[in-house]
Amino acid sequence: MDIDNLRMTVARHAASANALAAIGLALDARVRGTVLDGNAARRAEAVLGSLGLSGIVANASVAELAPVLAGIKVDFLSGGKLVSEPSASAEAREASLRQAMGDVSSGFPALLKRLITPQLAGLPERLEAPGAAFLDIGVGVAALSLSMLRQWPELRAVGVDRSSDAIAQARCNVEAAGVADRIELRVGLGQDIADKDMFDLAFVPSAFIPEAHVGAIVARCRAALRPGGWLLLAMINPGPDALAQAVAHFRTTIWGGTVFERGAAEALVERSGYAETKLLPGPAGAPVAFVAGRKPG
Repeated sequence: MDIDNLRMTVARHAASANALAAIGLALDARVRGTVLDGNAARRAEAVLGSLGLSGIVANASVAELAPVLAGIKVDFLSGGKLVSEPSASAEAREASLRQAMGDVSSGFPALLKRLITPQLAGLPERLEAPGAAFLDIGVGVAALSLSMLRQWPELRAVGVDRSSDAIAQARCNVEAAGVADRIELRVGLGQDIADKDMFDLAFVPSAFIPEAHVGAIVARCRAALRPGGWLLLAMINPGPDALAQAVAHFRTTIWGGTVFERGAAEALVERSGYAETKLLPGPAGAPVAFVAGRKPG
């Protein structure tokens, strides 16, 4: 499909943009004379190492690095200006970023319906049935949930997010879509949800969830799922080579999310008591993969 080719092209260039961001982060620390956070420093250094730039950045003078950093800033700032409101306040820019990040996920339900649910026993029938329910952890501005409701007319959703600003924005989007009676939005943490045997599908985007929380959320979703319901744990696809892996890990760290080493996500889902655990790669070239697990029963 043409749209899949477009997504693959964007994903390739997004990887380049994130590699450039990692270089810029390292250069900025050198120019300012500051020390990066441990995880951010480690991930940025991995990107530089994959590109063969570590020694150059470490040994060049501030005077040499400053104009290179300025060039990176020009590209990012001028590009951002083209796709954002020029007079927007800081709050409006944050809201615009939240909406854009949400809108990225709005294309997922079509992929889910076409490629993923056929691999998960019983899930297509569950989502089509009256009373079907979807749990969206880290709902953000509700773009994913809204798209889920468009794909499955019988579906209802509960969205949970720790950000009250995101939930307020989500409520506006839900009202505008005219589906307020089908979505419940809550401010809170995913590991604190008290629902039991309520949902047919739970979605957990690990790239935006700290490692300290993701295990508890995966375990709690098992209790919230109906017997036979499915968990989808989304994660950044590490890519086929060292540079792609370094960029994926850098991006996840900057977003505050969890970096899974190979096999760790599947092991987490299995330890949490799920059955039929499986790794589901995203579309060719897409920077995302999924681990699915089914609640026994």
